[in-house]
Amino acid sequence: MILRIEPIYNAVQSAISNFPASPAGGQFPNKKIVITSPKGKVFDQKKAEEFSKFEHLIIIAGHYEDVDARVLDYVDEEVSMGDFVLTGGEIPAAAIVDSVVRLISGVLKKEDATKNESFNINGKKILEYPQYTRPEEFMGKKVPSVLLSGDPKKIQKWQKEKVLEETRKKRPDLLDPSRTLTSS
Repeated sequence: MILRIEPIYNAVQSAISNFPASPAGGQFPNKKIVITSPKGKVFDQKKAEEFSKFEHLIIIAGHYEDVDARVLDYVDEEVSMGDFVLTGGEIPAAAIVDSVVRLISGVLKKEDATKNESFNINGKKILEYPQYTRPEEFMGKKVPSVLLSGDPKKIQKWQKEKVLEETRKKRPDLLDPSRTLTSS
C-alpha cells in the first residue's frame, strides 16, 4: 500500500495555515518540511542542531510501502534513522522530535545541559565519558576513586581520557571517518 498524495499535501497545508503570521509578511522562511524515509540522509546530532533553529518543523511520517513520490516535491528533505527499514516513520519522527526539542532554549532545566555530551564534546563528534551515581559500590563494582577525590583537575583529566577510551572502544569510526562500524 502506498500513501496517497492528497491527504499528505492537505495536512501539510493545514499545518502551515495555522502558523502565526510572519512579521515580514508573505511566506514562512523559517520552516522546514521533512519526511522520514530509509532513502534519506542519515539523521545525526548535527542535523538535530540544524532542525532546532527552525521556528516550524513539519515531519511527515511515511508508512506502509512508501508515499506517492510526488510528495517529495513538497518536502525540503528526506531523513533516515539508518540503514534499516521499519513498518512506519512514526518512531523516527518521534526520535527526531525528541532530539530537536531538547536543543531548544528553555526546554531543559539546565541551559548548558546540551553543551558537552556525546557527539558534541568541545565541538568534536566523540562519545561522552561514563557516568556514575550512588551507591559508591554495587555488587563489588565501585565508582572510580578519582571521581570521589574532589580534585577537579584529576576528574577533568579522567573524563578526557575516558572520552577517547569510550570512543575508541565503541565508535572508532568517529575518530577515523574512513573506518566504518563494520570494518575490522
